[in-house]
Amino acid sequence: MPVIRPPALWSTLVSTTGLLRHAHAGLSDPTALPRIERSLSAATLDPAWLCAYNDCIGLSSESRDVLAPLTLQIAAAPLHLSILADARFPFRALGMVHMRQTVTQTEAIPATACLDLLAYCTEARWEKRGMSFCLVTEARCDGQLVWQGRTKALAPSKSPGQPQVAATRRIDEVDPTQADTLLCERTLHVPESCGRRYAAIAGDLNPIHQHALLARLFGFRRAIVHGTWTLARALAAAELPRSAPFSLEARFRRPVSLPSDVIVRAWAGNGERRHTAEVSSPDGATTYLNVELTESAVVS
Repeated sequence: MPVIRPPALWSTLVSTTGLLRHAHAGLSDPTALPRIERSLSAATLDPAWLCAYNDCIGLSSESRDVLAPLTLQIAAAPLHLSILADARFPFRALGMVHMRQTVTQTEAIPATACLDLLAYCTEARWEKRGMSFCLVTEARCDGQLVWQGRTKALAPSKSPGQPQVAATRRIDEVDPTQADTLLCERTLHVPESCGRRYAAIAGDLNPIHQHALLARLFGFRRAIVHGTWTLARALAAAELPRSAPFSLEARFRRPVSLPSDVIVRAWAGNGERRHTAEVSSPDGATTYLNVELTESAVVS
């Protein structure tokens, strides 16, 4: 039975080299995106890795017998890297922008669960600033789909026309109302070392997370922390979700620079099953993340 561990430095370097080795010239037609998939069968999470991940996102000890919402997204990182390094994958990995993250989970997943993982790319489309695509990750237990994560990423380029307009409500337009109940309001300090610590757990050698001097080579004044850390840390601070099944959608508005102080706020709606959350600067001038989470959601 394979055990999911953080990628070794050598294998991470090999995958990163693969990201740079191929031309990745982009696509002129979104429908031409090939389905590239990777899988891992009958796998369990390495307890030491899981403990390090839970510590990094600030998960309470009472919540560690089941997996936090983003755990499998990070555990499947070797599959994602392999897809991005595939010669058929059309986009350059460096410079991609993480736009949105959705998670749908049908039941609580024990930390010791044996899982079959599948990851694949799909749904390319033109956006205002380039072409986006989805990287889908699925986890099955005893043949049943128990968790799905959908990462929407943007490959910046010149767009030939107007982007497609979704008919659904924008997550950043969902604001708490006076009827919502404040669940959480916490100020968190995010040290510069957080980027390096989380990158080591995720097996991510991207220099923008390592140090300000390296981040400046890619147009950032300071190093930035991963969006998935910001989302996972916000959910842990708000102690959400409180039950399963659930679904959540998050929009990454701005990266959190390192070091920084941020405020996490979460609200419960009238039915107490719909929650909203945001991560912002202490003065409220900058919003980094918006989240909408629904517990006991119907999962198709």
